[in-house]
Amino acid sequence: DFVESEFFVIDGDSLLLMFLDEKTQYLNFFYQIECFLQDFTEKGAKYVIAFFKDAEQMYFQYPCFLFLRTALIEHLRHNTSITVHTEFSNCLSSQWELFLKKSYPYFIIVSDIGLSSLQTDYLSILIAHSLSKKINVVLTSGQEYDILRVYGYHVQSVYKHRLFFAKVSYTTSLSYKEPFMCLYGHFKLSLKSVQEEVHQSVHLLKKLWPEGSDIRRVLCVLACAVGLKVYSNVTNCLNISKPLYPEEAADLCRMQCLAVTFLLRVPLSQRAQIRIMKSCWTKQVLPLIKMVYVALSYFPCHRVQLLIQFSFSFILKSDLVEDYAGDVLKDLPVLKSNDPAVTSLTKYKEFDELRHWHSGRPLTEEYERVACTADAKSKDPAERRQIQKLQAFHQFFGSTLEDSTSKLIVLQEDASGSANAAVKKTQKKHVTKEEKKEEEQWKALCAQTEKEIKADMTVGINKLEKLLKKLKSKSVKFSVEMTGLSVCLEVWKEHCRTQGNEDKDLGKAVQVMRRIHILLEKYQDMLEKPHLEKLTKCLRYLGFENLACSLSGKKISNYAIKVGPARFQLQYMDYYLLREERHDPDPRVQRFIPDTWQRELLDAVDNNESAVIVAPTSSGKTYASYYCMEKVLKASNEGVVVYVAPTKALVNQVVGTIYSRFTKKLPDGLVLCGVFTRDYRHDIVNSQILVTVPQCLEILMLSPRCQKWAKRIQYVIFDEVHCLGGEIGAEVWEHLLVTIRCPFLALSATVSNPEHLTAYVWNFLADKSIFKQDMVNHVSIILGSTLHNLSLSPRESIQLYDTMVKVWQAWPRAQELDPEAFVSFKNKVVIKKADVRKYEQELKKELSKWIALGQRQKVNQLLEHLKPKPVDCSENEKWKHFASFVNKLHEMNKLPAIFFMKIFYRLRFERRGYLHRRLALRGIGYHHASMASKERQVVEMLFRMGYIKVVTATSSLALGINMPCKSVVFAEDSVFLDALNYRQMSGRAGRRGYDMIGNVFFYDIPMPKVERLMKSNVPELKGQFPLTISLILRLMLLAAKADDKQDAKAKALSVLKHSLMSFRKERYAQILKIYFMFSLQFLIKEGYLDQEGKPMGFAGLVTHLHYHEPSNFVLVSFLEKGLFHKLCQPIKGSTVFSEGVLEKLVLILANLFGRKYLPACSVKYKRTFCQSKVFLEDLPEDFAEAVNEYNTKAEENFAHFLLTTAKLADMEQEYRLPLSKTDFTSKSWHGSELVSYLTDTTKSVSAVSPFACVSGMIDDDLFLGKNINKAVLRSLGINVTNCPLLYLKKYDNQGRRQPLNAYALDFYKHGSLIALTTDNWLNEGDAYYALKEFVLIIKSIGTSLSELCDDPNDNVLLAFQQLGKIYAEKLDCIT
Repeated sequence: DFVESEFFVIDGDSLLLMFLDEKTQYLNFFYQIECFLQDFTEKGAKYVIAFFKDAEQMYFQYPCFLFLRTALIEHLRHNTSITVHTEFSNCLSSQWELFLKKSYPYFIIVSDIGLSSLQTDYLSILIAHSLSKKINVVLTSGQEYDILRVYGYHVQSVYKHRLFFAKVSYTTSLSYKEPFMCLYGHFKLSLKSVQEEVHQSVHLLKKLWPEGSDIRRVLCVLACAVGLKVYSNVTNCLNISKPLYPEEAADLCRMQCLAVTFLLRVPLSQRAQIRIMKSCWTKQVLPLIKMVYVALSYFPCHRVQLLIQFSFSFILKSDLVEDYAGDVLKDLPVLKSNDPAVTSLTKYKEFDELRHWHSGRPLTEEYERVACTADAKSKDPAERRQIQKLQAFHQFFGSTLEDSTSKLIVLQEDASGSANAAVKKTQKKHVTKEEKKEEEQWKALCAQTEKEIKADMTVGINKLEKLLKKLKSKSVKFSVEMTGLSVCLEVWKEHCRTQGNEDKDLGKAVQVMRRIHILLEKYQDMLEKPHLEKLTKCLRYLGFENLACSLSGKKISNYAIKVGPARFQLQYMDYYLLREERHDPDPRVQRFIPDTWQRELLDAVDNNESAVIVAPTSSGKTYASYYCMEKVLKASNEGVVVYVAPTKALVNQVVGTIYSRFTKKLPDGLVLCGVFTRDYRHDIVNSQILVTVPQCLEILMLSPRCQKWAKRIQYVIFDEVHCLGGEIGAEVWEHLLVTIRCPFLALSATVSNPEHLTAYVWNFLADKSIFKQDMVNHVSIILGSTLHNLSLSPRESIQLYDTMVKVWQAWPRAQELDPEAFVSFKNKVVIKKADVRKYEQELKKELSKWIALGQRQKVNQLLEHLKPKPVDCSENEKWKHFASFVNKLHEMNKLPAIFFMKIFYRLRFERRGYLHRRLALRGIGYHHASMASKERQVVEMLFRMGYIKVVTATSSLALGINMPCKSVVFAEDSVFLDALNYRQMSGRAGRRGYDMIGNVFFYDIPMPKVERLMKSNVPELKGQFPLTISLILRLMLLAAKADDKQDAKAKALSVLKHSLMSFRKERYAQILKIYFMFSLQFLIKEGYLDQEGKPMGFAGLVTHLHYHEPSNFVLVSFLEKGLFHKLCQPIKGSTVFSEGVLEKLVLILANLFGRKYLPACSVKYKRTFCQSKVFLEDLPEDFAEAVNEYNTKAEENFAHFLLTTAKLADMEQEYRLPLSKTDFTSKSWHGSELVSYLTDTTKSVSAVSPFACVSGMIDDDLFLGKNINKAVLRSLGINVTNCPLLYLKKYDNQGRRQPLNAYALDFYKHGSLIALTTDNWLNEGDAYYALKEFVLIIKSIGTSLSELCDDPNDNVLLAFQQLGKIYAEKLDCIT
């Protein structure tokens, strides 16, 4: 997932090896490489390509590949904007090391296998060296991509890599041999002599070729000329039997020239139709071909022609299909209802009759299958106690999140006007009483506070500020501030007297000035003449005469600071400077005065409007969501608010906050808050606030039986909405946005294009075919106090100015931009952050002008001055000093802190509580995804309560978990530390209301990476491919089974018509319609829908397993073919199954639902596995045949889809190379007699990329999944990931098989989670959640089968139930 921070390197030779294939024509080879690079570029990647000089030697045995390598380097250099490095001799050279140190790439893409064993060793050295230099490695093997991302296997650099390389002694001197090429098995031809011959021939031919000649013609003539000359020299020297005579060789070269001329005239797409030519003297020609480095064009071998004629095997009578894709349907051929292809679609009837099953019987709702922890409707005393315990825990957990007391919610209709008046009267009395109480409290504390400030200013001021936060009366607060000012001034005077002429601690003066700022800003209306005189006196004491004059009078002081007032405020007060704040309270907010953007947000909620809120972490976004909940709770007992959080941890946090904030008396059976995650649920439809994750809300929104509940939803709150552009499940957020029928709030700190999101929402709300009347009148974007990525603190602005003066002493604007003379600062007692921002912008503008004025050298000098000097020391030293570093943070009062690091890597494999307890007693905790949720919650609570001061964490804390801290430390680099995670993690530091400022520290992270992280942008929201066949089946099921047909149809249309991917892209909208039609065709042919679009057969079972397409369809085909009934035979005379049967069943399910691929190189990994088999065995033969049959149908359906969509491709774009934009459109081609004789017109090339045609690919090749990515028309934006194929065997670019990880079967056999971490290459957290998911699937299948089957003793049903029980018990043993 590339954003600006991730700069990486691609090894050029590895790039070459990815696409080298003797059958691939050269132009197609360049096309494939450009597609690969363009895909990175379009995703916003920043990369360079490096070709090492020494690597060239690896190709001397492969002349045509050496030619390709040279051509590729030149092409990328001259025709693209990519930086190509060829200056490094090898990876051990000092220049390469310097390059790595300066640029510090995020990772290097390298191949782990070469053309020869020598090249493989060479690449292994590159991998080992990169890891030793802390550079992560990404393998070229097994890379895949979709619209938003590229997926690949990575090796993360760890300490043992550095240790290993340190032990190895190596030399950088490589012996260079004379490059040569073998001919006739023994004759060595010097390549140097060929090179000289080329130079001579070029010199002679230059005189002959006309100005502006085509380089392809020149190359052809040159290659033939040199080849003939060298060939005649060789044959004269050697005694060869049956040589190719000179005249024959010359004829061959003439034919080569003729072929090139012919090909240059024929359009690319027609080259696939050229007939096959054969020659009987290829063996004799081979040496000649080798000599010229260029092999003659390879013609495709003959293949059987498939007749591409297809039609839709159904008549559709569905309103939904007609409304959505009617315009596409009219252009597609449709069969009549009495056609044999239509009447044969009744295969499930036979299965049902044979096995006593009811495959079409409606299944229980998906949400009903999730374990219910406790439900308010329950009458069972034990369950009621469980509910009380749970609520008590949530309230306690919530109390650690915020210190507010729970608010009793009263329905608005219950409160009459007279009651309101009485309340107001009581409040007034209460306020005067409260004020008197606070005055007495301050009188009692005043002397003690003064004493504490004098004893230790920092501690005393902290206590003073805590007291100010608790006080509500403005007059009492004013008295406290005035007292604080007097004491701070006394402390400063005493300090000056004791220090005499020595340097003074200006931190004490800062506190005096800070109190003056607060008094002038917040209590202006309460300042009388004596107070103003006191402030003037203080300013004089500090030596700010000009500021004092602006208040009154004149006199010089002995306690002067001897620093200008503006410089003092910027440099020393720094973050204490006040920001622009409003002083008018808002009756809707009790605890603080909200900013303008927060008021806009509350107004939006009051007006029932939707809003997209983008504001920094901890700026108070979530306040509005709780205000929204309160509003709905007050309005009625029926209204529902749904809070959508991306993770379970965040769900628990929100539930805790709700219980802590609100209490409400509700009728029996109704509760305040319900929860729905994939692991547990309670009170889904009988709660007023439902807290859930996106996938679970989607289940409810698309459920025909939940329509009534969905209509009660008044508001939906999407927290961390940037997950809309996330990795897995991003399309679910889209579905929710378009299926809800109420206003929403979308909150995020990291969305860089909120305008695009709101425009997208506006677009579907304006669709009158879905919304018959205006549903929501407004969607606003509310931007919080966002700062520019590189905004400077006041102190840094002064530092920048001072450095500018130092670097350019004759700088013309030095006086004008001096802080004392700057227009926004002059004679200002209170300089605010907004004033400093103007100063900062002016300095930055000036710096840009320096570059325009040709002072770039001075700018570089300035940057060098400002750059921090990192301390370099050995690996051991770094971690020896780590404890001292933590101690230093403690001394600097920078704790509590969160450390994002890998140092506690070993602890990730521990699930024992005693370790946690021992660490917690020392004020240390750790937090990561592998921990049990209760353990995580304990750490979070102890941290918030102040008992734990140091927490080490992974990115599990990045998403919105409320753990306020003073500092965030990034210790050790990680492959997961990217721009988005950096923004999210660093947002934990300095929460509003806790600290004045947050601190971010980098420990052992190289400077280039730090720079990129700080400069990087957050990613933009982009759409995924939104449709899958399972989703389409779910939508058809909703439309058919819903009570409110109109509402169901509107929801289904919303999902189909309004995807983020097709927003403002008409071509994609049409492609999705065609994909929808072909998906329907597939579903009808497979018997999941009838001709009217109504679900039938095993449609229910398939939709319950929609997370696992295409395995859900394959499972049904196994059932329907009777394969499970054949396998599941119990031990004679019992209903128990043997271990062998159950193991085979796990093997089959692991092949379907436990599909984690390992890289191809893992098979050759020299390591003995202790307990696991690691590599999953193949499916039994009969099951494999069923998968192949399914794949053939899926491929055929997808190929027809591609053939139909081909008409939407941009053919002008298709004839250009994607990156260099080199155009290969054929100019004025009219055909000829010779061409028509040489071409085979039965080969169709309408839907294949013209560049793929050059390698002989035709439309028939689209019927094989492995060819789709190579052949598909690029402008359609479709690839093989959109085709629901279940690969029995998967191969990487080099044709090596990628094995499946056998973790699910291995665990069933040995029951050890540790073994999965040591043998199966899984970390413990991932392994645990993968196994948990696997158990859920077995149980879900078991539940579905029990509902579909009338016979409780059916063998398949019993086998699944038995297996689910055994597997769950094994998993329970480890938790």
